[in-house]
Amino acid sequence: MSDELTPRLPDSGDLTSLDHKLALVRDRVTAVVHRYQTGFYLHGTGGIGKSYTVLAQLKALNAPYLVFNSRLTAKGLFKVLKNYPDSVHVFEDMERLTQDRDAQGVLRSALWAQPEHRRRVTWTTATGGEEQFVFSGGLIILANRPLADLPELHALATRISVLHLEVSDAEVAAKMRELAAKGYTRDGKQLLEAGQCSLIAEYLIEECRKSGCQLDLRLLDKSYFDYLQWEADHSSCGWQDLVSSNVHEAANHFRSKVNTLSREERRTARRKTLRTILAQTPDPELQLKLYVEQTGASCADFFRRKGEVGSGEFEGE
Repeated sequence: MSDELTPRLPDSGDLTSLDHKLALVRDRVTAVVHRYQTGFYLHGTGGIGKSYTVLAQLKALNAPYLVFNSRLTAKGLFKVLKNYPDSVHVFEDMERLTQDRDAQGVLRSALWAQPEHRRRVTWTTATGGEEQFVFSGGLIILANRPLADLPELHALATRISVLHLEVSDAEVAAKMRELAAKGYTRDGKQLLEAGQCSLIAEYLIEECRKSGCQLDLRLLDKSYFDYLQWEADHSSCGWQDLVSSNVHEAANHFRSKVNTLSREERRTARRKTLRTILAQTPDPELQLKLYVEQTGASCADFFRRKGEVGSGEFEGE
């Protein structure tokens, strides 16, 4: 196999569709920066560009912001908002924060005020007395799942913009090809040419489709470094073996995650997998084989999901 490939142009329709979705994300971020909205909750599967799009827009707007991506207690939240009351605070993958009753109260106060009143946040304890401040900044929360089904969080959802970023594999593939056509640069240094990146991207896309793994932009980044390791002769395996190993593990993780979903969520995930398979091959026997391999479901489940997909009833998923 040649170590370069002529860059393949992404499907313009898929790229246009994805760009429109990301433009909506950027507009929601802009609304927080310019105080049209006090907050924004963005959720969707990992590796589709949520964090990159949000942070890039904040940088483009030259907005003061802070990023938090590990554990933060309710009192810790109160303190950081108090210390930086005019900034935009970005919370990545911190679902535990929204499940904390004390943190929910801080979030609600920071995100909403009655007409003609400022957003005053208070914290009162028997030993420390009352602490308070006025918050005039914004909050952006990034997560893989929607806001939990709790009354307190329904109240939170009414105070801010909420958006589910749902991206198809075809759209992610188009984005991968667009990025690959630019080559790979890190810290101002070009590490891979466009032809090499396209070769890696096409191999990754094919491996993901064969194994039933969702396409993930983070996998593309990892694949570039697998190639660089192989190219530097620091690997006894070929770069394809390294990439395939990552895809295999990601596919297993995805299937394990699907098993933790509710019955309806599992059915939705399986219909999505089936649509991808139907687009790949017209052979009914191969469709069945791939479906069983990729979902771990039964043959009977395949025919039930195929009937649902064919009915058109679930077309908007």
